[in-house]
Amino acid sequence: MAMQKRKIQAKPEQEVKKSKARPVKKILYLEIDDEVTTIYDKLSRLKFKNIYLVVPQRAVLFQSAINLKILKRKAEDLDKKVFIVTNDSTGFNLAKRVGFEVFDKVEGHGHPALVSGKFKENAENEITPLKASVNSLSDASPSRRDEKKFSISDLVKKTGEKLQILPKNLILSKKDSTPVNSKKKEGQSKSSLVLIAPNKRALFTLVAVSLILLLAISYIALPGATLVLTPKSNVIEVPKNVILADVDKNRAELDVRPANTIPSYKITTQIDKVFTFPATGKDAQGGKSSSGKVKIQNTSNNDWPLIPKTRFQTADGLVFRIDKQVSVPAGTVDKPGELEVTVVADAVDAFGQPVGEKGNLKAGVKFFLPALSAENQKKIFATSTTDFAGGVTNIVKFISKEDLAAAKAKMETDLKASAEAELKAIVTKKNEAQSTRLALLIGKGLVEYGTPKVTIPPNLEGQKLESFDVKGNLVISGIAYDLDELLGVLKKEIRLKKNPEKTLASIDEDSLTYKIVNVDKDAAKVTITATIQGIEEYEISPKKENGDRLIKKIKESIVGKKIDEARDFIQNLPEIEKAEVKTWPAWAPTLPSVPDNIQVEIKH
Repeated sequence: MAMQKRKIQAKPEQEVKKSKARPVKKILYLEIDDEVTTIYDKLSRLKFKNIYLVVPQRAVLFQSAINLKILKRKAEDLDKKVFIVTNDSTGFNLAKRVGFEVFDKVEGHGHPALVSGKFKENAENEITPLKASVNSLSDASPSRRDEKKFSISDLVKKTGEKLQILPKNLILSKKDSTPVNSKKKEGQSKSSLVLIAPNKRALFTLVAVSLILLLAISYIALPGATLVLTPKSNVIEVPKNVILADVDKNRAELDVRPANTIPSYKITTQIDKVFTFPATGKDAQGGKSSSGKVKIQNTSNNDWPLIPKTRFQTADGLVFRIDKQVSVPAGTVDKPGELEVTVVADAVDAFGQPVGEKGNLKAGVKFFLPALSAENQKKIFATSTTDFAGGVTNIVKFISKEDLAAAKAKMETDLKASAEAELKAIVTKKNEAQSTRLALLIGKGLVEYGTPKVTIPPNLEGQKLESFDVKGNLVISGIAYDLDELLGVLKKEIRLKKNPEKTLASIDEDSLTYKIVNVDKDAAKVTITATIQGIEEYEISPKKENGDRLIKKIKESIVGKKIDEARDFIQNLPEIEKAEVKTWPAWAPTLPSVPDNIQVEIKH
């Protein structure tokens, strides 16, 4: 039993040794500006296989996925497994994408709380809280000492004779500077500290110097300034010849992706239209004629007989007649012979149009006799003496031959005029159904028309109808292209043509225009010259090499200068469109003399 007990007691010791022998983990805290090379040097000096890198937010390591890839490859070369602990959301996603195992919380005294690290490849990879002895940080980590601690009072008692403390019986006199003998007993002569009053003048001088130094440091270090810079920009316009090749007829050529050539698609549809055409033929039937009294005047020397149905006509072509024979007495120019008679309007006027209500004339209208010669019309004439009344218009419309011809011509014109709109509608439906960005190519000769078919009911001519229906259809074809493909060619071209000293701030897709250069129907190809506009501006971002160089040049040139002088200097630079200077405190007349106290903001 004793042997068995010793074995049982020995087992925990073996487990402790095994626990101490297994590889420990290293948690390495990085600085925000640690480069990949710096991290690699730190890793290479560590003897640990599993290393946890605690990376702060906005660290240089997270500025690019390339940094993380290089770090992962270097860690693999060192045969080390690296884990990432960070609160930076961008860095978290980049690290996971590269292949690192990532933990996302830091809490409690800055130590990583590996709450999301649920990986358990083997027992050695388990992470326990930092207070556990198994997670030793490094060989140089602080450790608890076994020696007894001393308090300050113990230390004073133990080493009192070694301290430079003057006992009262060893104070020098002012006269002879010799020790004053104490007459007290040995038990009463105990050591005690002597407090000496400080020199007030020296203290005052020290405080004054300190204040002067503080003010000088504050004057140099505290003032700040912000430069709000707007880079100089300009519009850049780039034309490019692009070939649109029919995807069905040029498939083999398009498969090799030739430069500046994009596929096009033939769009075919049929237009069907129906509209109602109004009848324009008119037949005056059942109308009533107006009537009224006229005074006939005769300036000849003889009586003038008029037969029944003699016509009296107005300047507008309205015709009126008398219903019986009359004789107008003779007269002279100064005093013509007169006769008042009643006249009745004809159904149609001199132009064949119905009279009806138009015959209701006012008094004082002049009439001439159209059957007489021009000379005789001057000798005998008439004037209405009362308002005419009784005229009623009753016109019956009918379909004329001209109506049928006009309806057919209108249908053919409408079918062709709506072709472009119909093709655009078909392209829009395709885009909605297939989630594409096709666009119809617009230009003269690009829409192909079939033969329009117009259908009109037979035997309509002469029928008394207000209107009739006309049907028509037409087959049309057009060319569509992928807008993204065309924009891709133009964007590539505009990036190549921009000024190398500038950056492309934006590309205006809505500025896309083109004109047709050539249409090759046999090859099913259309060549266009497409143009697009963009805005290029000088690169003044401190994150870029050219911008960082420019910012340093500006800071070095304006430190300590007056605000107006500094603003004028900056705005005279060819790269700057506008400069605004903000200082702190606001009343500061000059810019800080320390370049690091000048901040830069870029305004686009």
